[in-house]
Order: sequence, then structure tokens, then C-alpha cells
Amino acid sequence: MELTLNIIALLSGMTILVWGANKFIDHASVIAKHLGVGDLVIGLTLIAAGTSAPEVFVAISAVLNGNEDIALGTAIGSNISNIALIFGVSCLYFNATSKTDLWNLLPFGLTVLLLGLTLADGTISINESMGFVGLLMLFMYILMKTDGVPDEEDSEVSKYTKSLFLSMVGLVSLIAGANISIIFAESTAILLGISELVIGLTIIALGTSLPELAATLAALTKGKHQMVVGNIIGSNVLNLVLMIPIIGFFGSIQLSPIVMARDFSIMAILSLVFILLAFSLTKLTFRRNLYLVFGVILISSYGLYIATLSGII
Repeated sequence: MELTLNIIALLSGMTILVWGANKFIDHASVIAKHLGVGDLVIGLTLIAAGTSAPEVFVAISAVLNGNEDIALGTAIGSNISNIALIFGVSCLYFNATSKTDLWNLLPFGLTVLLLGLTLADGTISINESMGFVGLLMLFMYILMKTDGVPDEEDSEVSKYTKSLFLSMVGLVSLIAGANISIIFAESTAILLGISELVIGLTIIALGTSLPELAATLAALTKGKHQMVVGNIIGSNVLNLVLMIPIIGFFGSIQLSPIVMARDFSIMAILSLVFILLAFSLTKLTFRRNLYLVFGVILISSYGLYIATLSGII
């Protein structure tokens, strides 16, 4: 009986998640039109901030409870899943060029570089944390330069206000659905006898990325490829520029060498691949089959990474 109730609750959470993602994407597009900005900018800001909320909440909770390793692992692990899994899935849908402002890739690359320099000594200092705050300011400056001219027609104001409200409803539903799914997926796994290690590496790690995945799938089905790229860039930048300072300012950490040798290295390689593919979406016309190959490679690499962490291989 308990297992049945957990499965019903899990399915309910997934339903709320999908509904919220669709509402969020639909009305974020209306907001973008009203403000005179493209789908890319909305992906970089509104959607990225909303879908990164679970990771930030996890980081704050972890640091307050003295578990800085969990906070750092969430930041790096989420960025890995965003590229290898979520962007990998996106590549299965891409079939044309998509105009992307390459300046937005600058803070994306700099956050990865700064994280590497920060982790090199095995600690995260206050001064290093200030560097990430500086990158956040750079990111916001670039977004301001990318912004467009608002649509000032009075007839659009009520529609904009309604869409703003409904997008927030969608975002709250998206995050709530993700949290419900995580809680009951974990409970179901325990009832089925799945080990805590596998639960942590799969359900919890993937759970904080569920909002990004749901928002990405909703955007892809509506043909909004720029919004997908913007969401991944914005989410990965915000994960680091918000979560690393939380650790540096309010906690202390002594890193294991394997974090640099394995996890950061994988994130750095995947970030470079993402930059190259995002550039290709703007400058080159690839055949759909080539995007499919990249998608399969990225998704397979994520599966290999999880299998390695789990000790399966």
C-alpha cells in the first residue's frame, strides 16, 4: 500500500512539473515579446534563475548544516548534467542554425576558468568568492547590453501582466513538482531496496536538474532553441557565481584531490564542448544527423560518468 501511494505521489509530482514547465515557457515568451528581447535573453535570465533555484536552496541548506561538500558537488554535478544530459537531449532536436550572442559565452567560460583556479589549492577563500561576485556583475552587464526596447502599446499591458503572473505560477509549479518528485522517488527507491549511494548519485543529483530538463523539453517542443541555449548558459553561470560565494563566505571546505582530477576536469571538458557546439549553432549549418551524433555522445558520457561514480565500472 505504501509503495502504491508513493508511486501515485511521484506521478502527481511529475504531472505538476510538466504542467508548470509548459506554462512557464509559454508565458515567458509573451514577456520576451513585450519587453522587446529575444528568447535567448529570457532563457539567460528568467528561466535560468528559476530553474537554478533548487540548486541554490540545496547549497544554502548544505552550508548551514556544515556539509559544504554537498554544496560544491551540487554545483559541479548540476553543471555536468546540464551539458551532458540536458544539452545532449537538446541536440537530438536541433536541425537548423540558431542565432546566439557569443558575448554571452564569455562569462560562461570565465566561471569555469575561475573555478579551476579556485579549486587548485583545495580551498575556497573569501577573495576567490569575490571573483565570482565580479563575474555575476559582468554577466548582468552583458545581459543589459543585449536587452531590447519594450513594447509600449497599451493594448499589450494587460496581456503582459497576465503572462507575468502565469509565468510565476508555472515556475512555482515547476519547482514544487520537482521537489515532490525528488521526495517520493527517493522513498520509492528505498522501498524497492535501492542503495542510498545509487539514490544520491541518480535521484538527488538529477532531481535538482529536473526544472532545467522540464523547461528545456517544453521549449524544444515549441521550437524555441535559443531559449534552450540561454537556459543552459544562464543556469551554469548562476550555479557557480551564486553557490561558490555561499561556500566561501559562510563555510569552509578542504577538497579531495579527486574533485579536481575527475569531477572538475569532466565539467571543464564538457563546458568546452558546449561552447564549440553553441558557436556552431550560430556560425555553421550542421546536418541533423551530426547533431544526433553529438547528442548521443553527450548522453552516453553522462551515463558513463554516473556508472563510474556508482562503481558499476
